[in-house]
Amino acid sequence: MEHRFIESTNSPDLFFNALPEDWQEGIVPFWQDYKHTAKIYVLESAGEVLGGGIVFSTVSPDTQPSYYEEAQRWFDQGYLYIGFLWFSEQHRGKQLGSKWLHHLYDLLPDQNFWLAIDDFKLSAFYQRNGFQLIHKLELEESNEWILSMECAPGEELTTGRMQKIFVQA
Repeated sequence: MEHRFIESTNSPDLFFNALPEDWQEGIVPFWQDYKHTAKIYVLESAGEVLGGGIVFSTVSPDTQPSYYEEAQRWFDQGYLYIGFLWFSEQHRGKQLGSKWLHHLYDLLPDQNFWLAIDDFKLSAFYQRNGFQLIHKLELEESNEWILSMECAPGEELTTGRMQKIFVQA
């Protein structure tokens, strides 16, 4: 099965319609505020969106207000935030999330990324894909774990050096 990695920022419903309803509630109402500072990338096959994610260059709705200052520090260091990375249940276990990340790395080879997860079990997936677990944020409503990916200039992101960066929460 051939997959295509496409930007769908100008057609956000391609991605939004694939998301579960509770995920849609976290981004669709806010998209007008973010569409100029974020890009949506999907992985599709035979015209079907298998999943995708959003790359933010500003603090996203899922980080506000819980850890706005934390997020802003990462952006101030030049990192982009990967949010809403999602693949449908029927397409899980096929390494599509890894393919999506590697397409993103190929598109932006010198870019550093960060993300937050609320399910620690997901950290193994991201670490297999080059992310470093940085620290845990203990928030009022839940916990979040911060991970980052740093690429040295001139190196491929998938094999680039990792640098642990501790940010004071």
